[in-house]
Amino acid sequence: MKNIDALAAPGGGNAVRIAMVAYTLYACDPRVKRAACALAENGYQVDVFSVYDGAVPEASQDSEPSSLHLLRMRKKQSGMARLLVEYGVFFAWASARVGFLHVRRGYDIVYVHNMPNFLVFTGLLPKLGGAKIVLDVHDPGAELLADMRGHDLGWFTRRLLDAEERTSISFADALITVNEAMRRRLATVTAMPVKVVMNLPDHRPFDRPSAGGGAGDLAWLVYSGSVAHRNGVDLIVTALSMLADEFGHLRLRIVGDGPALAPVRRLAEELGVTDRVQFSGFVPSEHIPALVRGAVAGISAQRGGPFGSLVFSMKVPDYVALGLPVICSGIATMRHYFSDGELLFFEPDDAADLARAIRALLADPAAAAERAVRARVKLDKLDWTAQKETLVKTVNALAGIRGR
Repeated sequence: MKNIDALAAPGGGNAVRIAMVAYTLYACDPRVKRAACALAENGYQVDVFSVYDGAVPEASQDSEPSSLHLLRMRKKQSGMARLLVEYGVFFAWASARVGFLHVRRGYDIVYVHNMPNFLVFTGLLPKLGGAKIVLDVHDPGAELLADMRGHDLGWFTRRLLDAEERTSISFADALITVNEAMRRRLATVTAMPVKVVMNLPDHRPFDRPSAGGGAGDLAWLVYSGSVAHRNGVDLIVTALSMLADEFGHLRLRIVGDGPALAPVRRLAEELGVTDRVQFSGFVPSEHIPALVRGAVAGISAQRGGPFGSLVFSMKVPDYVALGLPVICSGIATMRHYFSDGELLFFEPDDAADLARAIRALLADPAAAAERAVRARVKLDKLDWTAQKETLVKTVNALAGIRGR
């Protein structure tokens, strides 16, 4: 493990200073990067404390953080014990680093992204000095852990995670989360107001005309994102096998990597559709549009359950921005933001119903195109420009509390 400090251009000495803490690979986490850049764009001096795995973070925004403080370590997260060690090492490093720089520079706000929630305590020394704490809740800890394990948590584990969440929230001065379902969940834990800043990218780079369609006469379905059990990639492969005899030209491109990649490959072999599934592996985000454009549909097959019901699938806005019709698992959060006239929904965890939705889309491409247009209109109302305004207003309110 090694610390690197990549300094960007310094700003004015009178600006409000923010320490942004996130246990994530900064170069690969668009939400953390967008938040840091949005605040920097509005005149804040933002120091980011995050993780680095050897890849050089590339500047991709108009405004960059004032400085990056990145702990070099490998995020394996291969088991609970390893995950706790990683959390502990990062917490100790970030606490020391934030505390040291607070003494030198004086932070006004410490902005923390979960997981874990207890990273808010990296701001203990600044808070003792009068700084305010923002907690940005990306994921619900207990529900995510249960989903990863594939079974309900035991009584003790659940109580421990609930206590960690409540204690961390009580230490914060402002709460931000990623969608309305998460806001409602947090409202059962705290009386503190919770602001929603959706995890939506700025789709301006996607607005260029498509470079072309699929290859030859093939009809390509696409999935882009983490290949994990909770994302239901196996359901897409199963549905494809159900349609193989009916649609000989149908193909699936999977863009991404993850813990379920090997099982999904084996499933494709067992179902006899290996020649119909293309695995593109991990691809930098800026290269994904070229692999997605021209497909007949983008698919989000998020599984249901306590965790799935709180998720807003980030694949959907990317597909919509590229003009693709979208076939989406009918989890509660996606149905809250989009209607049947905008996305083609299927029952979560049901490969047969997913096959039904694919068949319906292929049978009526004109209707699919109309849904894609309506979905883009909806997305334009939810885009990053609107979300960024809420983020900046929330931080401005805290800065005002300090009389800055």
